[in-house]
Amino acid sequence: MTKKRLLSVLSIGAASVMLAAALSACGGSGSNAALDESKAAAKKCLSEYDSGKNAAVFAFANGAYSKAKEAAGKVTADSSAEDIEKAVKELGVDRLDITDEAGVVTACYPEGDKDKSIKDIDDIAVFNKIVKGISDKYMKDPEYNSEKKSYYVLAGVRKDEGGVSVVGYFDDGYAAVIGGDLAEKCGENTVVISKDKVISSSLDGVEIGASLDDIGVKSDDLKKDSFELTVNGKKYTAAAVTKGDITAIAAVPA
Repeated sequence: MTKKRLLSVLSIGAASVMLAAALSACGGSGSNAALDESKAAAKKCLSEYDSGKNAAVFAFANGAYSKAKEAAGKVTADSSAEDIEKAVKELGVDRLDITDEAGVVTACYPEGDKDKSIKDIDDIAVFNKIVKGISDKYMKDPEYNSEKKSYYVLAGVRKDEGGVSVVGYFDDGYAAVIGGDLAEKCGENTVVISKDKVISSSLDGVEIGASLDDIGVKSDDLKKDSFELTVNGKKYTAAAVTKGDITAIAAVPA
């Protein structure tokens, strides 16, 4: 083989190796690049949420306490059933309990609590702390209702003359307070976790309220650069980012 022919063969061989390496790199890093992009989006989402969280919490709580205070102004022990029902509709609540300074319910909606001591009514007994002067206002942690796909809020404030005004109502807005709307903001195939429970998900098959165990994820997985995730028989490559007590799992099809 002539020297010129040999150099030509070597040149072609080198080019083939470089092309194969380039194609291999493209195929091997495609999913990683997509995962990195999803992870970056999740990180940005969590950062924006964290910076506005305190303001969101204050605004939501203030709205709840305002409803309870307004209820105390609209309903008294002398209010008729019709007046109470009208006030309930105006306030947009479906639960109302007004007590006197001793904690005895003097007006309520729906009927059933009247003349009872608030401390004997299981779901609102905690508001007796307001009656006793331990606090001026209080809101229970809203609970997610899967049927209504909304959060149930119970909040109470001290009445000027003593006693407490408690209101209960559903409010989708609580999702923004706890990060329950983050998954959609972060992008598709994202799962948001708080206290080992799913609070938001845009990954088909992962429901709100599911635990890490339910979705086959271990706490140690969240510390890895990436891990495998299988949902409804479909495999994903996932990675987690954490800010405060919120963790977002970004996933891309494997």
